[in-house]
Amino acid sequence: MKKIVYLFFALLLPICSFAQEEAVDPKAKAILEKAVDAFDSKKGISADFLIEIKDSRNGKTETIPGILLLKGEKFKLSLRNVDTYFDGKTQSVFMSNEKEVTISIPEKEDLKDINPILLMKSYQTDYKMRYLGSKKEAGLMFEEVELYPNDLKSQYSIIRLKISKEKLQLKSILLKGKSGIDTKLSIQNLGNKDLSDATFIFDEKKFPDVEIIDLR
Repeated sequence: MKKIVYLFFALLLPICSFAQEEAVDPKAKAILEKAVDAFDSKKGISADFLIEIKDSRNGKTETIPGILLLKGEKFKLSLRNVDTYFDGKTQSVFMSNEKEVTISIPEKEDLKDINPILLMKSYQTDYKMRYLGSKKEAGLMFEEVELYPNDLKSQYSIIRLKISKEKLQLKSILLKGKSGIDTKLSIQNLGNKDLSDATFIFDEKKFPDVEIIDLR
């Protein structure tokens, strides 16, 4: 279940993992930077999304809806029956089906693996990139960018990002898996939203019967 909770963040990673300078397509880089900016709001943003996992080996498809709330480095992620809260210091993972919440304080090194803002602002050197051009879909224009892992052992061969041409907001990320499993994240709605700091704190008083696992 934890892998599913953090799948959204793993899918966001390609946005920020820009390539080495000699492999950078300037137009692709400029488009990606603006898409990253759309996720950075001091007041807060809300994103409704779908994760679609297709296995070409057995023809099965799984769709997982989710909601992400962001404010600076704080976030709340709701995915299936798991809500993950991070208030800038403390992380609480609430599993409603199991009626338990795990509270911890992530190490600084771990934060970049679980915090979407840190992920999107972390400029690494793991990918080559190129701008594919504009494409019209359902009456709307999109910019497309492809990323290619420098590491030949990567589980993905191609990562394709679709970004709205008008607002330069991320619309979808498609990860082509070498094993035959493709994963696509599609953002249904993305917009600014005034969020209080309490949004990112798990309120134990609202769930008196929940088992608390405190790892702090």
